[in-house]
Amino acid sequence: PACASVHMASMKQITVALPSGRGEQLIIPESSNVGDLRTLVQETFGQGFVKLVTANGVVLTDATQSLQAAGLEDGDHITALSVEPILAAAGHAFALCTRGGDRVVTWGRSAEGGDSSAVQGKLRGVQQIAATNQAFAALLEDGSIVTWGNSDLGGDSSAVQHQLKNVQQVHGADKAFAAILEDGSVVTWGHPAWGGDSSAVQHKLKNVKHLKGGYHAFVAILANGAVVTWGEPDSGGDSSQVQEQFLSL
Repeated sequence: PACASVHMASMKQITVALPSGRGEQLIIPESSNVGDLRTLVQETFGQGFVKLVTANGVVLTDATQSLQAAGLEDGDHITALSVEPILAAAGHAFALCTRGGDRVVTWGRSAEGGDSSAVQGKLRGVQQIAATNQAFAALLEDGSIVTWGNSDLGGDSSAVQHQLKNVQQVHGADKAFAAILEDGSVVTWGHPAWGGDSSAVQHKLKNVKHLKGGYHAFVAILANGAVVTWGEPDSGGDSSQVQEQFLSL
């Protein structure tokens, strides 16, 4: 009995509830950290990615933080919120985070997007991640863009950073990025000849609703149904020969 008492004293009972109302009482060792608790919650509820929120509204974001340091006591109640994973792939690197999260995990070739340490402190409230062959671009909840990877292929957006305000979507081609702003205009950067320079069609890029990147070119569909393309002509950047066909769609 004495041994059993000591064993139970080293455990914490945490009640976890989902927004649906389903709840479970979980038993976890006191020596556990937030990451251990999150894993237990994921396994118990069959949830892929979750965000844990205490009764005081504190979001437990540091997986390495001990339960004690996180302020979790025996008998506490927390809420588990399901969050959507965001996964993006460049040619030789990957990026993974959760929507609205404040950390992006990257791996692969360091110079081609696998190392995001230089911008990790800026990645707050990530909503979307797009990729070129060797770079990534993250859209944040404040409408700004953070980029990393090969600077010549989209990893450096400093030249257009002042234009990247109120971004709604960001898309990648093989060597360039294009972003749709709130007013329907488009900002591009990356390799100039392969989609990074849209100056020749910039006057046409108004009220853009849809945008896709190909290998070395982009295509945009406007609110009036018009189709605008730019980039390497042989890769789809020149659609002049089929413009009349678009009218019959």
